[in-house]
Amino acid sequence: MESTETHPDRLIDFWEWLVENRTQVILAIIIAIGAVLIVYTQRINAQLAEEASGEDVLAAMDQRFSTDEVNPNASASDRFAKVVMNHPDTAGASNAKFLQASALFDEGKFKEADAIFSVYALENPLSPLLPAAALGQAACKASLNDSGAAAAYEAVRSQHADTPEAVQATLALGRMAMAAKDAPKARELFTAVSTNRVSQLWANIASDLLRQLPPVESQ
Repeated sequence: MESTETHPDRLIDFWEWLVENRTQVILAIIIAIGAVLIVYTQRINAQLAEEASGEDVLAAMDQRFSTDEVNPNASASDRFAKVVMNHPDTAGASNAKFLQASALFDEGKFKEADAIFSVYALENPLSPLLPAAALGQAACKASLNDSGAAAAYEAVRSQHADTPEAVQATLALGRMAMAAKDAPKARELFTAVSTNRVSQLWANIASDLLRQLPPVESQ
């Protein structure tokens, strides 16, 4: 019986095959090496892209830092918009989009801020900033006297329960009820905030607002 060890003739056969097919083998090796280099290069490029976007976000946030791509004299919303445009598909651009919407809100451009918050939420469904984006949209609607503001705040409360944003949404709804002179509803909402375990700050604000409501017996 033939030994299970590799037969010398088989080694020769393989060598002859290798010589005959050396072009294909070399090409296959080159392709394999090239694929590894491409993956490595892509990783390096991705890392460099993230670093560049992070630097630009920092420059857009704080004018003590600077980069060639961020104009310190532009408005905050324009600075963040530039980061979004210059660094697509990076975490920096994603964060910049949220900050752009926040800056637009601060600048009183509520309609534009609402739109950017909406885009951010659609593009980042798992983001930890999603509750904040939802609260931002609700605040934009309230600032525009949009009839959907209350529903937007209620959505924050139901979809993001037990978050600081849900507490703030409850407080905002209480303020709306207070402005509408619906004291019982305002009292209910302010009481819920005053006893919350998420934020002592909002609890204190709610307690102050409760004291501003008329006594229960006079309602």
